[in-house]
Amino acid sequence: MKHLLLFVGLLVTWISSSAQAQSDTPTPRRWYVPQHAVLQTAGGIGLVAGGAGYTLGSKRRWDVDALVGYVPGKYTGGRAFSIFTLKGTYAPFCLPVQTRWQVQPLTLGLLTNYTPSAMLNRSRDDKYPYKNYYWWSSTVRLGVFLGGRVGRELPVSQDGRARMVSAYYELGTNDLYAVSLLPNTKGLSLGQILTLGLGVKVDF
Repeated sequence: MKHLLLFVGLLVTWISSSAQAQSDTPTPRRWYVPQHAVLQTAGGIGLVAGGAGYTLGSKRRWDVDALVGYVPGKYTGGRAFSIFTLKGTYAPFCLPVQTRWQVQPLTLGLLTNYTPSAMLNRSRDDKYPYKNYYWWSSTVRLGVFLGGRVGRELPVSQDGRARMVSAYYELGTNDLYAVSLLPNTKGLSLGQILTLGLGVKVDF
């Protein structure tokens, strides 16, 4: 939880400094200032996760985000932990519904996350059937997802950038879930290895 609070504090500081710099004379955005903020629940990156990122490309189809997620101890048997995620999202096309509304019916993405407080103690091999029973990483996950977004335009920023506020969903899985399904096709269904995330993205 402390990691998440620290990240939110830094994000607020960035936003405040950017707004102050643009209050008098519009100036180009500095490269290190994020272009948008993201708040998400579930999706394999924490019960709640917050972060910031950049929108890339001339057609603004790529998003790159860094998030910090938090999982309470009551969901893990008593020990809370944080999840650090780097995520890339691609929207192949956008449908203008009305003047100020846009729909991205399909988004595709990749993510990787790191959990410092690993829930699996791999050093205690005596707990498991044989040595190196857990051969995969207990701290790093690789995932894929697809989803969609609905957005509404906001007033243009001080530096002339178009802005949106968007709601999105992501349906995905990760490497561990996928590997678990292969030898257990009769015991696990596809639905049991999928994660669903819901979030909001706001451009600065």
